[in-house]
Order: sequence, then structure tokens, then C-alpha cells
Amino acid sequence: MTAESRHPFLKGLSKHRGAPPTVVVIFGASGDLTARKLVPAIFNLCLDNLLPNEFYLVGFGRKSIADDSFRTTMDEAIDQYSRRSLEKEVWGRVRQNMTYHVGSYDDESAFISLAKKIDTIERDLGRSVQRLFYISTPPNVFEPIIQNLGSSGMARMHEHTKLAAKVIVEKPFGRDLESARAL
Repeated sequence: MTAESRHPFLKGLSKHRGAPPTVVVIFGASGDLTARKLVPAIFNLCLDNLLPNEFYLVGFGRKSIADDSFRTTMDEAIDQYSRRSLEKEVWGRVRQNMTYHVGSYDDESAFISLAKKIDTIERDLGRSVQRLFYISTPPNVFEPIIQNLGSSGMARMHEHTKLAAKVIVEKPFGRDLESARAL
């Protein structure tokens, strides 16, 4: 059985044909959680044909990494940590749309350049994308990330499509009740 027959999206079909184009940004992309859990989970969603046809993954971190190196590192992470073996033919659909963006979490200009990267994806597609921001960082940088998502305009809802940006915060959510409420 070929990968194409097991995974019909390789023919341009997906169980979620109506799902909007999606950009997932993982903050803390050079970290252990991304390699051990997040990217292998995305790979398994890909295998199960549960990603939108137009899916983009952007890693964001403080460590400077070339796009090709990031892709190779994530391939190795899937090989090592996924519950299923890496199928390069299937993974290639996501892999080709993977990039890495370097920046400090408290540097608004890094978020503005990230916003431009996402705007370029939208321009190339000719339509708005759903934006999902996964914060996989130490809790002490949750607040500056969230503030910069807002100040850069990335956390806005698209007026015409009503696609709202989504922010996922990895636990622990705050240090105590007061800091959790502040977040």
C-alpha cells in the first residue's frame, strides 16, 4: 500500500477541505517540548489526515537556526519521539512549509518581522490564514510574548473572515493565582 493510498491528502484532498489555511507558530521551538511532543504530534495529525491542506509551521526562538537545520532537527525528533515512523513522503507536505524565526520574546521588532512573514504567506495564498500561537516557553516570558502578539497586531481577528487568532499557553499558567489572573 502506498503512502498516497493511505493518505489521500497527498492527492490534494483532506478530511478538512473546508478548514482555513493555518499558520502555527511555536514559541520556544528550539526547546525539548517542541522536539519531544509538539512536532511529533503535528506529524501524527499529518499522518491521520487531520491538518488543513494549507498548513504552515513557524518555529520562533532566541537561538539562531537556519530553516534547513530546523527542518532536519524536527525530522530527527519525529524519528526519535513519534509513536509512528517518519514517512518522509507524507511529512514533506508540512516540512516544505516549515520555517524558523529568530528573536527575543521581549523584542517587539522580532514580532513585527514575524507578522510580516505571516502576511507574506497570506499574500501568497491570496486569503487570510487562521493563526495559532503555541507558547512553549518558561512561564517568565509568557507575558512579554502575549503583549508583543497584541502590539504587533498578530492577535487580531480578521474583519472579513472572522478568523480569530488563538493562543495556547503551556502549563504552568502563572506562578500563583495572582499571576495566573494577570495573564
